Amino acid sequence: MTWGKRFATAALAAGLASGAAIAGGQFAALTGLQRGDWHFKEIGAVNTRIVCAADPFRLIQFNHPGPPCTRFAIVDAANQVTIQYNCGPRGYGKTTVTVTQPGQIRLDTQGIAPDGRPFDSSYEGQFAGPCAPPAR
Repeated sequence: MTWGKRFATAALAAGLASGAAIAGGQFAALTGLQRGDWHFKEIGAVNTRIVCAADPFRLIQFNHPGPPCTRFAIVDAANQVTIQYNCGPRGYGKTTVTVTQPGQIRLDTQGIAPDGRPFDSSYEGQFAGPCAPPAR
């Protein structure tokens, strides 16, 4: 094997190893988020979407509610996380959550929704308080 091929193989292995390490990371940007109701306004739209994020990881699959999908972290920093996920036949996506201030985030998400339609949206999120009790 030539030196160039050895270098390329080593670089690829190092990249895969670092990706695996990131995938097992702590996701500081998410673990520091307040748990409760978040109000999301799509940038350029007027509607607000309310999400109860008792678990902030719920925000990663913003357009894929339900069971967790296979996830792979691309970026894991103190104020930003980017995660690519695959839900098999339910679609896939990539979401970036950026903490802009305490209680405020920007959420950028794109992919294929469970109904097969593509999505590419950006939201401003504001923490609103505890999750509302379920309706009776």
